[in-house]
Order: sequence, then structure tokens, then C-alpha cells
Amino acid sequence: MLILNIIKLAKKLKLSPTTVSRALGGYSDVSEATRQRVKDFATRYNYNPNPYASNLASNRSNAVGFVIPLYGLNNNTLNQISYFKFVAGMSSKINQDNILFYMLFANSAKEEMDSYKKLIEINKVKNIIIHNVQTNDERIDYLTKNKINFVAWGRSKKINYSWVDLDNELSTELIVDHLYSKGHHKFAFINVSEKYNFAYLRKKGFKNGLKKYSLKFHNHLYKTTSLEDPSHSKKITLDLLKDNPDLKCIICSTEYSSVGVIQACVELKKIIGKDISLITFDGPVVESLTNPHLSAISHPLEELGTNAIKILMHPDKKLKHSSYLVTPKIIDRGSVQSLI
Repeated sequence: MLILNIIKLAKKLKLSPTTVSRALGGYSDVSEATRQRVKDFATRYNYNPNPYASNLASNRSNAVGFVIPLYGLNNNTLNQISYFKFVAGMSSKINQDNILFYMLFANSAKEEMDSYKKLIEINKVKNIIIHNVQTNDERIDYLTKNKINFVAWGRSKKINYSWVDLDNELSTELIVDHLYSKGHHKFAFINVSEKYNFAYLRKKGFKNGLKKYSLKFHNHLYKTTSLEDPSHSKKITLDLLKDNPDLKCIICSTEYSSVGVIQACVELKKIIGKDISLITFDGPVVESLTNPHLSAISHPLEELGTNAIKILMHPDKKLKHSSYLVTPKIIDRGSVQSLI
């Protein structure tokens, strides 16, 4: 179980939220000294929410559970930052409505599934948030079978549940609009596996954007990369620029994959914003790794988290299949050169 103001507590302690969470949970990979320090600090600043103690025994219907994966596509700091922005949005609504909040961390798919089962079967939590929905998602099957109230961050192709999401399709359409307005008619798109529905929607939006301007979709300029390893997108970029010497513009579907593109450009001595134009998704971290900073399509993740809780805890549980899309916007920081 994790306390509500985990982010504030971590900030005061000058530790990561992950370390604080594991310290409070008594995990052995955190030193005894750190565990004691965190517990003492939590007690001193009343971060352990005593007002919810009665809920622990009697009112699980007002509790929310969420599991953050620390493996696979989330085994990097950049993606974890996105999760904590989402959590910050959830926390504002949770604090406002006096909701008990459980947040766990998982190091594998099995541990993640086991964590959800623990929340529901042992802690008797009645409300769950899930994320990164896949085409055949065992979490959705489990929650549906057990009649658990849940909201997903993300959508599968067959939607029969409530969800909140980024407008992934519109995002890549807006990127194509932005690039075309600057005179670019040919660009590579480095996406991730379409087993993640957000990647499928981003590809769909990309194709829609091309069609709008009568531009062709080129298979040899569309690549998929690993979310865990930026060296993969680096290799893809090196190959793309070798095979397509006239290529001047690259779109990255994730902030993490843009790290590999930056590495490739450094190796080839190509200047971003001059020799190569680069635009990515949600770039608050890597935006500062280049000069000019990276242009990006940005989404208000805090707003997403707040609305996930609003839908999840709506008093009328008969309102099934509710949804909320956040509106993206282009932030032009100068990494896309104007060819006009």
C-alpha cells in the first residue's frame, strides 16, 4: 500500500518515489537505514493518512488501486515520469474527495498481475486503474470476470469498458500538419510495436495526415523500435540516413526513441534543426538535450489522471463505457527546420 502524497514525500526526502514506495512496503532491496528514515519522516509529517484507517477495515468501496510497472517499456526514467504526472493528476482528485489510494510497483508482467489480484482479493479494493492496454489484455479479462469497477488509461480495438486516453490519432495528424506547413513532404516515422493500441492509432493518424496532403506512405520509411533500448532507434536512424541520404525529417512516436535518433545524429555529425528535423511525443526531458530544444506533441497527463478518477468514482456505476480524450498541442521549440 502506498500513501497518497508519495510524490511530495519523496521530494522532501530527496529520494525517488519508487524508493519511498518500496521503503514503506518493507522491500529488502531498500536498506534498513533508508526504510527507517522514510517511515520516521512519514510519521513526523503525518503522511500516513490516519483519517482513512477506518476505511482499511470497513469501506474498501472508496479505495482505488493502481500498479506502476518497472519492466519492459516502462523500465526507463522517461516513461516513469509520465506515470508520475498521471499519478499527480489522480492525487489531486483523490485528496479532494478523501479517497484511500493504493499504489504498487511491479518488476514483471506476472508481478503486475499478482499485484492487481492482491489489491482485489486480499485488500478488497473495489476500484482499479490500468494502463498500456494491449489487444488481448488479461487484466481486462480478470477485472471483467470479477465484476471490478475499473478505468483504463488507453483503449483496445474492441472497447467494452471505461477509459481515458491521449488522442493519439489526432496527435500524428497534427504533427504532419506542422511538418507540411514548414515545407516537409517526406519524413520517416519511428513507431513502436502495434500490439500497443496507442502505436496503432499513431500510425493511423500519420496515414490520415499524409492522405490529407496527397502524400504517399512509404513502408521503407516506417520503422518500429524497442521502447526499452534507445540503441535500437539509433541503429534504425543510422540505417535510414544511409539508405535515404535525402531524408531531412524524422518523427518519433515516443520521447525515449528520440534519444536514439539524437545519438545517431551526434555520431554522424548532423545538427538537429538544420541537417535533420526531429519531432517527438511528450518531450519535457529530452527537449533540453539538443539545441534547439526538441519540438513535441504535448498532452496534459495530469488532466488525464484527474478525469480517470472522476469517471472511476462517479456515484452512478450504471454509467458504463464512459470515456475522456485529452487534446494534444504542438510545442514548436525549433528542432523542425522551415524549408519554405
